[in-house]
Amino acid sequence: MSALVLSALLSLAAFPARQEPDGFAALAERVRERELANGLRVIVLPYGEAPVVSFHVRVAVGAIDEPVGRTGLAHFAEHMAFKGSPRIGSRDWPAERAALETCDRAWRALERAEAVGAPPERRAELEAAFEAARAAADRLTDTGAFDRVMETAGGRNSNASTGADATDYFVSLPAGRMETWFWLAREMFGAPVMREFYKERDVVIEERRMRTDGSPFGAALESLLQAAFVAHPYRDPTIGHLDDLRHLDRPEMIDFWRRHYTADRMILAVVGRVDPERVFALAETYLGDLPRGLEPRPRRTAEPPPRGPRSAEVVLQASPFALAAWPVPALTGRRHLLHLALADLLAGGPASRLHRALVQEAGLAVEVEAIAGFPGRLDPTLFALLLVPAPGVSPADCVERAQAEIDRLAAEGPSPEELEAVRRRTEIAFLEAAEDAAGLAAALAEAEDLDGGWRQLFRAPAILHRFGPEDFRRAAGRLKAAARTTVLLAPPAEEVQG
Repeated sequence: MSALVLSALLSLAAFPARQEPDGFAALAERVRERELANGLRVIVLPYGEAPVVSFHVRVAVGAIDEPVGRTGLAHFAEHMAFKGSPRIGSRDWPAERAALETCDRAWRALERAEAVGAPPERRAELEAAFEAARAAADRLTDTGAFDRVMETAGGRNSNASTGADATDYFVSLPAGRMETWFWLAREMFGAPVMREFYKERDVVIEERRMRTDGSPFGAALESLLQAAFVAHPYRDPTIGHLDDLRHLDRPEMIDFWRRHYTADRMILAVVGRVDPERVFALAETYLGDLPRGLEPRPRRTAEPPPRGPRSAEVVLQASPFALAAWPVPALTGRRHLLHLALADLLAGGPASRLHRALVQEAGLAVEVEAIAGFPGRLDPTLFALLLVPAPGVSPADCVERAQAEIDRLAAEGPSPEELEAVRRRTEIAFLEAAEDAAGLAAALAEAEDLDGGWRQLFRAPAILHRFGPEDFRRAAGRLKAAARTTVLLAPPAEEVQG
């Protein structure tokens, strides 16, 4: 689970301790669940006093599900989900459908001409035809209609996110507009049009340029994954490779959606002032006819064990930093909680081991951060560190000192004081984390998807407190220098030029 979801988990643990006389287990007992005939799982938690409901749909499709040469489809699909349906966003659906198909044919004709090296004048002619077809389709589109309906219904924080393992859609609405959400969800997931596809493709390409190609940190992360993975699709960026994005077309997107956006790969979590039976009835009415998938989720190529350390250097006009990553097993259930705790022990603030050793004592670094489960956690993945060196310090020196501290932790285990500090920071998080229905909905959906069921969410705080020194020794023991698959350095400009 992400840091945001962990924060929600911690707030969930704190809530019953302050307000529920029967404690944490009593809150879990309020959860109701139902699986529809098409495989859609619905989880409902009546929660809070405010007349607000948070909806969270998690779809088991991410960047790891994309065909070779078609990276970026999963993230792009998230953009397309908000473009409406035949009933939302069209000025004349029969005419728009024909115009969209004409646009698709024009694009493919242009693609074929470029592939065979057609003369420039022929390519220019086909490009003009494509632009004309796109403009004709756009004139039949009521741009932004879906978002306006959501906003009129009082929707707040309506958004989505795509990761390596899954895609999440979320929004909060007044409790009295719950049926509006179900109607919109049916249109979004059951009848997407994928209008304005080629215009939105340009938006995604620009997003990639800004967040990856034009960002030192984004470029470094992409290089990290390409060095750390040689076979598994975790090596490919969620945003997609630029060349792949340029060649995506709408029929491919429609096929990708039909294959992966099926009811049996969806989890709906609803948290707020709701009657579970009412939620189940609306889910059946509006989402019960979404199709079930005809085939299981495709397998992924397994990553072979590394044959030694791997390294890459990215030369950038930027302040130096280092990324170090180690292979770890799939981080689900208890194993994920342990590695979250390990990340906190190593880099969870000023009292953590690496911050104390590298920042406070040695003066080698000014920032240390850790993440458990990058870029995903469904399959074997990475435990990663970000190290920002102090002025004049080599990023490589920071990595070696961090490795020495990790090796010492693997040999000796944490001290009683360190264990107590991790537990204390957890307790502080319990007290400070906001009681947020949207975060709880996200946590329930993620636990249902990756951790063996939503009930594991309620067991997590007790599990976190049962971890002892030997658990941390074993986890740190996996982070060996010989298995350190990646060290990525971003040297300063003077270091590169010299």
